[in-house]
Amino acid sequence: MLASHNRTEMVAAWVEERIGNRLFLPGKRIPSVRRLAQLLGVSPFTVAAAFENLAVAGLIEARRGSGCYVRAPQRAEPTTVEPPQVNLAWLMHNMLASAAAKGPGMGVLPAGWLNGSAAAAALRAIGREPPARLLEAGKAQGFEPLRLMLQYRLAALEIEADASQIILTTGVTHGLDLVLRTLVRPGDTILVPAPSWFGAFAILAAHRARVIAVPCTADGPDLSQLARLIAEERPRMLVLSATAQNPIGFTLSMSAIDAILAMARQHGTLVFEDDIYSDFGAEGATRLAARDGLNQVIYAGSFSKTLLGNARVGFLACRRDHAAMLAERKILSGFTTPEINERLIHKILAARGQAQRAAELRRRVADARASLQRRLEARGFRVCGEPESGMFLWVDLACDADEVAVRARSKGLLVAPGSLFFPDPRQSSFARFNAASSTTGLDAVLDLAVAR
Repeated sequence: MLASHNRTEMVAAWVEERIGNRLFLPGKRIPSVRRLAQLLGVSPFTVAAAFENLAVAGLIEARRGSGCYVRAPQRAEPTTVEPPQVNLAWLMHNMLASAAAKGPGMGVLPAGWLNGSAAAAALRAIGREPPARLLEAGKAQGFEPLRLMLQYRLAALEIEADASQIILTTGVTHGLDLVLRTLVRPGDTILVPAPSWFGAFAILAAHRARVIAVPCTADGPDLSQLARLIAEERPRMLVLSATAQNPIGFTLSMSAIDAILAMARQHGTLVFEDDIYSDFGAEGATRLAARDGLNQVIYAGSFSKTLLGNARVGFLACRRDHAAMLAERKILSGFTTPEINERLIHKILAARGQAQRAAELRRRVADARASLQRRLEARGFRVCGEPESGMFLWVDLACDADEVAVRARSKGLLVAPGSLFFPDPRQSSFARFNAASSTTGLDAVLDLAVAR
């Protein structure tokens, strides 16, 4: 004799088979519990249990006082597949999706270009230190030996700042966030070059700043437009890079730097100088902070692009009263930055041969940038200017770069479309190409642009 659950399954299968063969038609009543029990030689309880299973599966439905009916198949609503929205979240997600991410849209150097052995050696050296050092809470301004080292590194750029004027951060993004929290009020006007680093836009929006774009050329911001905007809008701050600018790669001339600083001083505008790509800057390039003496300028740098991205160590250099305010804000908003990371960067920088390795990396990036520009121009694509520094080129694809980005992603390649590099939504035919990561999939991406 069959077990009760097997009999239930048998009854359910019997009914389902007849529904599938259209012996029991959609919308029509099926035999009652009592009738099926007599027909199949099972108890009414077994049939009732089978009906419950069929109802859960969506094959039949009970109608009060009328019995059970075969459910009509649900008509599938027509679905439309929305194209992915190309925005900052889309780009960052795809950049960080996996270690296998590749393509000209990457924002970092390939891991193979960096010195992993130096990082490993520094980690081992820290492990040999007295355990008590690893348990220290850290200081508001950051690990002092690294700040002292930065004092001399900044002096090589003709930026005069002692250790008390340097605040360690978890990168330039954190540095900008600290400055906004400390020195900018919601609703204050901030000027940004257009195009420029898209990460700043999200931070500025979070602080409810009023963002105005300053048009840029291959040589830098349009100075006449900048002068008009500073005079009319009286901005609290200008965010700018003097060399290796992201994404155009321009280096400001000395006359442009002096003109910008004169405008800033006249109208009391702070300048946040983003020098995250300092190690790839043009030889002998002058920084805004060097000409200003850290009066109007707050200088920001980082080691995440050239030494160790995971360590997330950056810094701010500014005048003393600003440094004191930023250190206090840093404590209130997140206590201290991880000193173990700062110790790690300090050891890497102090290692023998580090200066030579940095120079070799600079030459490699410069060679890759020149090679990429030749390849692009050979295929008829226009590059904005002839950048002397940095790892990026601003390339005109002569079509909607968002469409190219979406199509490239379906092939496993990342493209950074120009629309992301403006604070206001707009269509752009430009895309930012990373010279170091463009060796993979370059022709495939360019083929997609040509096909458009």
